[in-house]
Amino acid sequence: MPRVLVAGWVGSTNLGDELVFAALHAKLAGRGAAVAVVSVDPAATSAAHGVAALDHRDLPGLIAAAGQADGVVFGGGGLLQDETSPLNLPYHLSRVAVARGRRTPFAAVGVGAGRLDTRLGRLLVRRGLRGAVAVSARDGDSARLLEAVGVHDVGVAADLVLGLPTPAAAPADQLVVCLRPWSAGRKRLPAGLRGDATPDAVVAAVAHALDQAAHATGLAVRFVALQRDRDDALHRRVAERMDATVTTAAPDLDGVLGEIAAARAVVAMRYHAGIGAVLAARPCVLIGYAPKVDALAGELGAGGALLAWDQRDLGGLARAVDAVSGHDAAVATARDRLRARDRVNDAALDRLLDR
Repeated sequence: MPRVLVAGWVGSTNLGDELVFAALHAKLAGRGAAVAVVSVDPAATSAAHGVAALDHRDLPGLIAAAGQADGVVFGGGGLLQDETSPLNLPYHLSRVAVARGRRTPFAAVGVGAGRLDTRLGRLLVRRGLRGAVAVSARDGDSARLLEAVGVHDVGVAADLVLGLPTPAAAPADQLVVCLRPWSAGRKRLPAGLRGDATPDAVVAAVAHALDQAAHATGLAVRFVALQRDRDDALHRRVAERMDATVTTAAPDLDGVLGEIAAARAVVAMRYHAGIGAVLAARPCVLIGYAPKVDALAGELGAGGALLAWDQRDLGGLARAVDAVSGHDAAVATARDRLRARDRVNDAALDRLLDR
């Protein structure tokens, strides 16, 4: 039984990141691996995923675990960017440095890259992934960026969550909406550690746009929080300004994909809400706050639309929902194509474990 240490962003309150690890864990368990993971909340991670979890601050424990492992998986998810904080890359890539120091083979699997705005950031990524057994990126833009900064032989894969089973929930007469707090500029703290800085004017604009979409479609609005401690408060701020019928939900890991699937269409600012819509073959309007959201929108054909996180662009939300509605088949086609690309992630894991 190979022993694998996973180094990603695990144990936070962000269900998107937890879904990424759940999908990766399933792939590794299916290959007979014993999995341990670095976590920001080891007790919660062990309870949710049934794995051994190591505290992310435990450097001696990390060094020991990397030395005992047969392989280290770096990923998945958007670990390779310096846009949100200058601390992001040193924090994540330090685990790869430990693996290299212990001469433990490692692979970067299902990783997202971008943006890399600084020369130091590009240097850290190039040197950090040097010597990887395999590198698979979750989208073409990430792969091209990694190649541009000097990482070689990057496979174009898909987000790991697309390897999870299709949710069984049937569509209901509702528009599922998944927002995230607004933030702008580069900060010292990672995004997950900041409060909600969404301006009241933006909240009002979103509420008005959703009211228009609800009126045009005849659908109720259901807000679904992917990060309970950040998104739910924003959803309630928006709901208070709306006239349409509104409900809110803050599901757990087991329920979140079913909540997203129970929609006629999805409005997603959260990237993994968009991925959840793809899994369920639900038309989706994506609100582009980051390159990964733009990249996903480009995969969906008639079943997807992209709006900017901008008050003027949000005014077109009702038209965008109308444009994608009924194009479930286009989303299902995109899902099948992306799931075929997910095999590149499988190949990266096989290359690591077959050494």
